Amino acid sequence: MRRLTLPPRPDWPRRLEEVGMTWYAPTPEHPVPYWGEEGYYALTRAQVDGLRRDAQLLTDLVLEATGAAIEEGRLAELGIPAFLHGAIRESWDRDDPTLYMRLDLAWDGVGPPRLLEVNAQTPTSLIEASVCQWHWLEDRLRAGQLPAGTGQWNTVHEGLGEQWAHLRAARGVAQAHFSSGRDDEDMATVTYLRDLAQAAGIGGSFLAADEVGTNPAEATLLDTWNLPIRHLMWLWPFEFAWEARDAAFLASTQTRFIEPLWKAVTSSKGLLALLHERHPGHRLLLPATLTPGALGPQVVRKPLYSREGQNVTLPGEPSTPGDYGDLPRVEQRYAELPTFGAADGPRYPVLGVWVAGSEVCGLGIREGRGRVTDNRATFAPHVVLPDGGEERGVKRARSRL
Repeated sequence: MRRLTLPPRPDWPRRLEEVGMTWYAPTPEHPVPYWGEEGYYALTRAQVDGLRRDAQLLTDLVLEATGAAIEEGRLAELGIPAFLHGAIRESWDRDDPTLYMRLDLAWDGVGPPRLLEVNAQTPTSLIEASVCQWHWLEDRLRAGQLPAGTGQWNTVHEGLGEQWAHLRAARGVAQAHFSSGRDDEDMATVTYLRDLAQAAGIGGSFLAADEVGTNPAEATLLDTWNLPIRHLMWLWPFEFAWEARDAAFLASTQTRFIEPLWKAVTSSKGLLALLHERHPGHRLLLPATLTPGALGPQVVRKPLYSREGQNVTLPGEPSTPGDYGDLPRVEQRYAELPTFGAADGPRYPVLGVWVAGSEVCGLGIREGRGRVTDNRATFAPHVVLPDGGEERGVKRARSRL
């Protein structure tokens, strides 16, 4: 794996804005650009094929551990409030379907990837991975800046479309509501997912997360017209919802969530400890524990639920700021991220492998200026260099959107 650079495309902001990505530029509060136009990562097909196999194995382990945690009654250890335990078990027993998730991995391109955490319920950086980096690849090929036959591990768009079609055909989801917070990225992500659902024959409208209504006399959640919400694609963390005024409705409502309630288990960073407990010494897992001090000092401390690198403590360093400082923590053995040089300082990439349903389908890379990947870590495109072979999931450039 190498980090390379190219001159910026002349019209790159327009290309991003065409697909709804508007949060690419630096701001006074965040002086680091979010979109990496010039720097990119190059992988071989053999590397990607091995990474895909390992990521699929990790996906299987994560889902197996999720079921075991539910069936063995370990939800309290994972930070899930007691009033939700029964509803989560029912969601798992119904096999409520999942649309997607993202595995974050530390990988240097040589040894095995190691699981850092799972973004199971509200993963973002989706448009960047599925669409924006694909356009970047197509534009670079048209300009003759990459070798003919260069591809990308990126069937995210197709994988999500197939999963929506499965929800329509096998699960009877014909209509859904789509909801998120009001910031640009979350709204754009949900809009993209709604477009994919509509292409699969599933209708639906958008409402903000704070517009989702409740009524004790109604069996489901309600939209702004007081109409029932049968299925809710909700880009809103369950840990936010279970602390809200109407939290009790999470356990009683007949609304089916996409992502399902059982994803609260997969989302808990405490699951990292359960994975290590079930598979000690596994080459793809880092030792992790819910017992403070059990692994010694060389650990990363993370709240059981947190977003965007908040309240993370590296060995010998103060905690990053955030809103999750009062939560219990999991301790995970510290793993060095690979370091790549750039003109304005080192980069520390984390690989995000996307999963549609239960099948891995693509790669997005975010590179931090520090060793904790926060919400302004730069998204960097990747390419898969041609070598005469065609691995599963690696596509040559062609029109998509």
